[in-house]
Amino acid sequence: MRKVLIVEDHPLVSISLNSLIQATFSPVECESVSTAHKGLAWLNGHCADIVLLDINLPDMSGIDFCKTAKCRFPSLKILAITSMAQRHIVEQMFDAGADGLVLKNADIEEIVAAIGEVLNGRKFVGSQVKELLNSRNKGTFEIPMLTRREIDVLKLIADGLTNAEIAEKLFLSTSTVDSHRKNMLMKFNVPNTAALVKLAVTNDLIG
Repeated sequence: MRKVLIVEDHPLVSISLNSLIQATFSPVECESVSTAHKGLAWLNGHCADIVLLDINLPDMSGIDFCKTAKCRFPSLKILAITSMAQRHIVEQMFDAGADGLVLKNADIEEIVAAIGEVLNGRKFVGSQVKELLNSRNKGTFEIPMLTRREIDVLKLIADGLTNAEIAEKLFLSTSTVDSHRKNMLMKFNVPNTAALVKLAVTNDLIG
């Protein structure tokens, strides 16, 4: 029986992937976790044939998860399923050792094909991902998609608030705020919050 681990923090996406896997690849044992650390902990005690991995996770980026998991379990197959359609993130994901990458808005048939190909030891690059990698405008800045909560955090970062102050204002934990900050640094491909704020202001993402 094949074993699949889904690392995805959005319940609806996780449930949909679980249902798709059960319907397509039965018999299969499917486990879902909502954070990277829970995923790594599960892998420490179980064998998985494939990990379906979101990149934008609440505690660690999927890129770092992939690096860690591949280091610990070199034969593990990892398919990234993400909404982050940005070239630098795709490239970093493959550099981290991902076996495939497909966007969440891809057709169900393509997602099924991606899972099947990676399960069978082959690499898979989604059609939209190929277009992204083949884009000629490699010097053009790609404005990333931010969640409403990320925008809230970004505005407060621009106002000069610390993680603790932002957490208190938005009724979040400081670790959650720090995770949002790190995810935005990854999305914008910048080294620090000063560069993050500058790009956000320049591209009218915050007032």
